[in-house]
Amino acid sequence: MNTKQSVLLVLNENAGRAVSGQELAQRLGISRNSVWKAVTALKKEGYNILSQTNQGYTLVNSIEVFDSEAINSYLSNSHPIYIYDSISSSNVTAKELAQKGADEGTTVVALSQSNGKGRMGRSFLSESKNGLYMSTILRPQIPAHKCVNITVLGAVAVCEAIEELTSIPCQIKWVNDIYINDKKVCGILTEASINFECASLEYAVIGIGVNICEPEGGFPQEISDIATSIFKEKAPQNFKARLCAKILERLFYHYNKIEEKEYIDIYRKKSLIIGKSVSVHVGDKVIYGTAVDIDNDACLVVKTNNGIEKFNSGEARVRKNESK
Repeated sequence: MNTKQSVLLVLNENAGRAVSGQELAQRLGISRNSVWKAVTALKKEGYNILSQTNQGYTLVNSIEVFDSEAINSYLSNSHPIYIYDSISSSNVTAKELAQKGADEGTTVVALSQSNGKGRMGRSFLSESKNGLYMSTILRPQIPAHKCVNITVLGAVAVCEAIEELTSIPCQIKWVNDIYINDKKVCGILTEASINFECASLEYAVIGIGVNICEPEGGFPQEISDIATSIFKEKAPQNFKARLCAKILERLFYHYNKIEEKEYIDIYRKKSLIIGKSVSVHVGDKVIYGTAVDIDNDACLVVKTNNGIEKFNSGEARVRKNESK
């Protein structure tokens, strides 16, 4: 992060209050002259900053800072982050970058998407700028059949990030949906390129879409009963940047220990469906039973009339009518 951006972030944290040049210099490890140059440059860019003798600098009104530098300022290890005002899908753009050799950790963020992608060919509502839509490139050294683990650890990372920043409890509906108060707040879609000669992954892209605030006028009628957001209206200052950073932090914490599977235990504890009557949809087939566990391979374990069955793909739905 450059000096100008660092000064802006500190002033924004203290919006409405004077911060002395000495305090800024000490906090950022730069000279007071560098602080002065940064403030001068920010004023030329239109930021309303007051300079007061013996008091310091005051950013009159707080601002929402959302760019790659702001996100990386909350991370101990920075990532290449590309932010787009509007694209068709962050997953599509991230896959294009992965195919061109982009480094692991490269992240694409869309302020809005015209064709957001959900699982099983569904669309994901992401036309407003009230959400976080991000896709991160991973290059895991794991067999292709373990790709589901990436989705699972991603779900855990999102839950941990939301809970740490807001204290709002989250639950997970196998395999990729995050819920708050029994409504969906986040969807995850993992897509991968497979090397068929050795049945390994060339790369994986994990796409995460989080509803931070409700769209203006509320969610569309067709999803209003099942969708929710972290906040009803306005989010705290710079929440989107902090959430993006926290998700990346927790994602790579679990990803770097993918074989240890600590995330599986957390996933189980946050499960929305263990112990409930479910229907599992795999292609055209529907299996009814009771979800009894998530095993160490992230498979859903269901007790049916024919015994125990395990599923490593598909969609599970909680059954409100248990007549079958």
